[in-house]
Amino acid sequence: MEPKSSAIRNEEKEIIVKVKRFSPDKGEWWQEYKLTVDRFTQMTEVLRRIKTEQDPSLSYRAACHMAVCGSCGMKINGAPMLACKTLALQLINEYGSNVITLEPMEWFPRVKDLVVDLDDFYQRMYKVKPRLYPSKEVLDGKAEHRLVPEDQRELWKFAQCIWCGLCVSSCPSVRNDPEFLGPAAHAKGYRFLADPRDTITEERMKILIDSSWRCTYCYQCFNVCPRDIEPVTTIKKTRAWSSKMKDKTKVVETGEKHVNAIADTIRRSGKLLEAEVYLRTYGLVQAMTDMLFMIKSGRMKYALIKEVPIKGLNDIEKIMTLGENE
Repeated sequence: MEPKSSAIRNEEKEIIVKVKRFSPDKGEWWQEYKLTVDRFTQMTEVLRRIKTEQDPSLSYRAACHMAVCGSCGMKINGAPMLACKTLALQLINEYGSNVITLEPMEWFPRVKDLVVDLDDFYQRMYKVKPRLYPSKEVLDGKAEHRLVPEDQRELWKFAQCIWCGLCVSSCPSVRNDPEFLGPAAHAKGYRFLADPRDTITEERMKILIDSSWRCTYCYQCFNVCPRDIEPVTTIKKTRAWSSKMKDKTKVVETGEKHVNAIADTIRRSGKLLEAEVYLRTYGLVQAMTDMLFMIKSGRMKYALIKEVPIKGLNDIEKIMTLGENE
């Protein structure tokens, strides 16, 4: 007797999978496949069935099928996802269509079909020295490094990165600034920067802090991370180490000016005074140069708006002081 509950009944539907194929010889083209899936079918299983039952020439990466290895990162219906963590029927219900598109991750050079070249990604990850450098006494067996629960709670979340590359594929700063290490590298780098057992703190600050100020805070890495690591949080936390840095780069100095100007204008008026923030961040010469562009584009009127302080500035001061103390 078939179960009546929809939660138990094995629902099946036919889907159309449109794969953005690529080969160095032929270039790129779209190819469609049809198959029937049920409520348990992961997108990695969809790809496996296409390759074994319909088209052995299709190339993709997958390994653990448990969202642990990070191999199966790709764009599914236009969004960076892990194929193993994505159910076919869930996509159909969410998008209201039985058509599912699969594309390789953006920014990475394509090798074949859904397979991309991750060499540059790995180089960025290795650049942050993703391992603990203990003291000589520990290496010699004369001492132990102990991690207190408070430090463990700070580090554990950021140690869960599986190097899938989804955050990097969605990051506009990686595309626009070759000096930006990328959100994944920052998540891994901060995990060791904040580890009290590590002994190369100064070297890590030189590697990470300048790059952290190149992030634009678009939060795309936050949205696509399959492990809820919040790479952008590690970038914010890394910026807080700027005060400990001895030789600051121009990028770091500009970033600190920007942050201080924002805080000062909010304290004084309760609002973000963008014209003043820009002037204090980049200086008069740069501001005058950009002012000419604003005049030509008709945007100068926004810079001349006279802002009136809001009520309750004392409450804003209390909130900001509380945040600084934390």
